[in-house]
Amino acid sequence: MGVFIQSRRSSIFTKIVVTFLGLLTPLFAMIFFMNESGSSMVKEEILKSMDAKVEWYVNFIEADFDRVLKLIQANVNDDNLLKLSTSSMIMTPVERTFAINALKSKLDLIKTSSSFVQNVSAFIPELNRTVTSNDNSIRSFDEEQYKALSVTTNRYESPYLMWNKRLFISVPYPDPAVSGGHKPIFLLTVEVSEPALRSTLKQFTTNGEYAVFSGNKLLWSIEGGEGELRVNELVNGLRASKIKLKRQSIELSGAQYLVVSKSSERLDTTLSVLMPEKQIFGSLERYRWWLLFLMLASGCIVIFFAFSLYRIILKPLRTLIRSFNRVEQGNLKLVVKYPLKDEFGFLYERFNVMVKELDVLVHEVYEHKYRSQLAELRQLQSQINPHFLYNSFFILHRMANLKDNDSIIRFTKYLGDYFQFITRDGLYEVPLSLEVKHARTYIDIQGFRFAGRIRTEFGELPEQLMNTIVPRMILQPIIENVYNHGLDNKVRDGLLKVNFLQTMDELIISIEDNGDEMNESKLQSLRLLLLTPEQAVESTGLINVHRRLQIKYGDMWGLRLSIGKGGGLRVELKLPIRKELNEDASLVDSG
Repeated sequence: MGVFIQSRRSSIFTKIVVTFLGLLTPLFAMIFFMNESGSSMVKEEILKSMDAKVEWYVNFIEADFDRVLKLIQANVNDDNLLKLSTSSMIMTPVERTFAINALKSKLDLIKTSSSFVQNVSAFIPELNRTVTSNDNSIRSFDEEQYKALSVTTNRYESPYLMWNKRLFISVPYPDPAVSGGHKPIFLLTVEVSEPALRSTLKQFTTNGEYAVFSGNKLLWSIEGGEGELRVNELVNGLRASKIKLKRQSIELSGAQYLVVSKSSERLDTTLSVLMPEKQIFGSLERYRWWLLFLMLASGCIVIFFAFSLYRIILKPLRTLIRSFNRVEQGNLKLVVKYPLKDEFGFLYERFNVMVKELDVLVHEVYEHKYRSQLAELRQLQSQINPHFLYNSFFILHRMANLKDNDSIIRFTKYLGDYFQFITRDGLYEVPLSLEVKHARTYIDIQGFRFAGRIRTEFGELPEQLMNTIVPRMILQPIIENVYNHGLDNKVRDGLLKVNFLQTMDELIISIEDNGDEMNESKLQSLRLLLLTPEQAVESTGLINVHRRLQIKYGDMWGLRLSIGKGGGLRVELKLPIRKELNEDASLVDSG
């Protein structure tokens, strides 16, 4: 009874319950207070609202100017504009007046399409006049303005030009960049209305906010909002930044402002909205001291909890984990001690008993299993299709009748290399480079039989995979399956593809054909045979390789079957990447 009471008194469950009660009671009280305040959530909602608002404003301005740019581009090929620019001297006064009025109507349409347009003008050097959308539709030709606005711009990335501190969008025709520097025959310009933009920016801002619409590459800016701020520092900072949408805090005129910016790649501009942080977050200031107190209290609690957890659970658990690792490494003489009589004391005791029993059983069980698997592996490797040998001698006989000595020399060389590789009984694992070489030799041999019928695309083996160790005879049986089943009925245009892919710690070799015999039903049957190889009549081909890989590496490795892009069977061999041979694998000699 005394032992039982001592065990109950030192129970690890009791320790955990008492520890959590001591930790969670003050922690829950502080969390409840913070949840009631809701300061963090309010602040985040304000920031999200500002982000969404600024993005909506930018989309609004961008859509307005997009409409103007499209209308300007559409009027470049206007018949009246082209006539006035090229043949005004031979036009009658009536025709010229009619053409000017029609052109002015088009310009008026562009102006009324957007509230951000101050004026739309067509500079016509041959007419020596400028047609505008304002009330005075025709005015004298301004050569200085014409030259300044004839500069080529990218209307889809940076459409603006500055002249006399006024903002323009200009479309020269033809473009000097295309015409080899020749002067354009006319120039369509749109003057951006700075007052309209400033008024719109003021509409965007409320409650002490301030908005700045500025160019990125071209140095210009338009400001609007309540009050006046010196924003040169802000504009320069935003131009130096390449972030499309950002938040930042800056100091202007002695006050701290929160800035939300959104750049437009289409217009090469940035819209920034400033809001006084004191006005936004003033009501949340008093919560900062509580947050600081919570952080300090939480830190003390976490330290205490971590120390308690380490002493009560982590320390004995780590000792037990280290003991399991040592057992896994083969140390079966291990005995661990634990001074208390709680749950860990029971686990340690049973662990010691388990290790003693394993020490007795592991040699018998492991050795028996290893010998069984090794015997099955040897039996599977020995199942090579004898029909290949018959076909090889038939091809050799045919070439001898044709007296094709060159082909006989190459063919017998391939056969020699082929049988030299498969008859190495002591070699169970090889570098991937040798396995690939053997597969290529097999394809060269089959090339004599299927010449003109089957084409092969054999991917290059990456240099870093050359020395990867793989079981012998895993590629050739899969390729043989392609010749015997996948492409056997192909009279022409047969295709066999082999590729290699390396991921973090695994190797995937894909073998694919464009045979006509594969469908979903046959695919499911093959997958079922891979899952239940004991139901197969004979363990060769796909089943042979899959079974060997799973015996060698485990159930997560082996073959994956699917229908390829060409309609035939796609086989993927999934292998772990290893760089050294097993102790029982023989080395490959230089011969």
